Amino acid sequence: MTSAGPGELLAALERFDPDRDWPAIRDEIRPMLPRLRPIPAADQPVRMMLPPGILVAFGIDLGPAIAQVGQALLERWDISVDELAAASLGNVRRLAAACDPRLVVRNPVGSMDVSALQTRRGIAASLLLVPDQLARFFGSEPGLLLAPMRDLLVRVPLGTPIADAAWLAEEFESIDPNCLHLGGFAWDGGVLVPVPLEAPAAHG
Repeated sequence: MTSAGPGELLAALERFDPDRDWPAIRDEIRPMLPRLRPIPAADQPVRMMLPPGILVAFGIDLGPAIAQVGQALLERWDISVDELAAASLGNVRRLAAACDPRLVVRNPVGSMDVSALQTRRGIAASLLLVPDQLARFFGSEPGLLLAPMRDLLVRVPLGTPIADAAWLAEEFESIDPNCLHLGGFAWDGGVLVPVPLEAPAAHG
């Protein structure tokens, strides 16, 4: 796994110019999937529920960092949330199309057959929002997809025990202080369906 150091993050934030207009910044908009520890924000983040059932925020890609889009920026750009979401998904598709499918690494973890994608463009987990791109990387065979980090998407066989999949997701999440925490997604080669990884709470 690769990640930026504190110096790189600080330099990226210092280069950020929040005054650029929408046409200048549209290609840098990215979806932001829910993190286990949400980013503190002075302005209310713009969010939208997108298939396959993920509450998505939006950000401006700064390379090793991402600046969250709040309501004030949306009003300054004079665009709707739908336009913001459409731009973010279009950018993910564009970047995914430029990624080499050979970036997928296949290795067993215990008894699990694991395939993992790290795009180096910060969009691996966001492929859950554009499932038409998944087959390029993972094929059309059914599987269970896990997204423990912004730029990591993992596939295990669909019949993998939920406890094993949850353990694998938690192992990856523990590496990244900015980890995601989305559960799993069953993939049938065309459609994604959310799959909880946590056991249901017991009721007395």
